[in-house]
Amino acid sequence: MEDKKICPKCGREEKVKNGFNRGKQRYLCKNCGCNYTGTKNGYSEAVKQKAIKYYMEGMGFRRIERLLHVSHVSVINWVKKAAKKIRENECKKETKADIIELDEMCISFKKTSGYGQQ
Repeated sequence: MEDKKICPKCGREEKVKNGFNRGKQRYLCKNCGCNYTGTKNGYSEAVKQKAIKYYMEGMGFRRIERLLHVSHVSVINWVKKAAKKIRENECKKETKADIIELDEMCISFKKTSGYGQQ
């Protein structure tokens, strides 16, 4: 019985077997040359959303790590990615914020001329 696994890069089905990776069959796409196993790696979207929700409620990265049994580094990356997506969407809208909340995830500041001067 032939597998119907498709290439994650180009979406085509033309493939050849290309060895094993950690006990799973590996395939080589004839179209784009991508190697893949056909299995999805990583955490589910529900786990990612739950981690972001916990973070937004004020929970620390290491506490989220212990609750969800995921790496705190993964949680940090998910929060950064969500923040970037929010920033991109907010930049499209030209609205002004009344309240801005900053926390330890703030990475850089813009220096403006005349700050603190009257």
